[in-house]
Amino acid sequence: GNDRESIDVAYPGDVIGINNPGNWAIGDTLYTGNAKIAFPGIPSFSPEKFAYIRNPNPSSYKSFQKGIDQLLAEGAVQALRQRNDDGGGPLILAAVGQLQFEVVQARLKNEYGVDSDLEPIGYTLARWADGGWDAVDKADKDGKLFGIMIVQDIYKRPVLLFRNDWKAASVAEEEKYLELSPWSKPPSID
Repeated sequence: GNDRESIDVAYPGDVIGINNPGNWAIGDTLYTGNAKIAFPGIPSFSPEKFAYIRNPNPSSYKSFQKGIDQLLAEGAVQALRQRNDDGGGPLILAAVGQLQFEVVQARLKNEYGVDSDLEPIGYTLARWADGGWDAVDKADKDGKLFGIMIVQDIYKRPVLLFRNDWKAASVAEEEKYLELSPWSKPPSID
């Protein structure tokens, strides 16, 4: 596992490392030739911890943003935002466990030289509403989403944050048109 060497050709089954200048994400396929190749995307599983992350020092905005962008691209945590927020509002980090938040904060400090403040949010699970925004708007208008935080993922798809399993199961059972899913499927590249 510690042996490394530079190569010009790789074969199926070879494990290779590639310097990433920010063009690729986890699950991307590299290929040569003219035919486009695509495999089903890797799903993102339901986080159980949520927190707003803030930069306490406005003078380090660029370094903070660069660090956050890099960590999100690496998949250290997931990013959620309020509906219709194109990046100007508060960023919500979503993780499976508390350790992921601690890793993000440590890496921001050690690799990018910036501090960060985390403000936990009292929700314990996320469900993607595969029924889309129209279904979410209907359920919200009908008062079915009381106490549920409505946010969007990086692809602007609706995500509902629940405080407990019972509420998530109840909404999933009563409002089937929401098509709640415990994981996020990457969008189709077609």
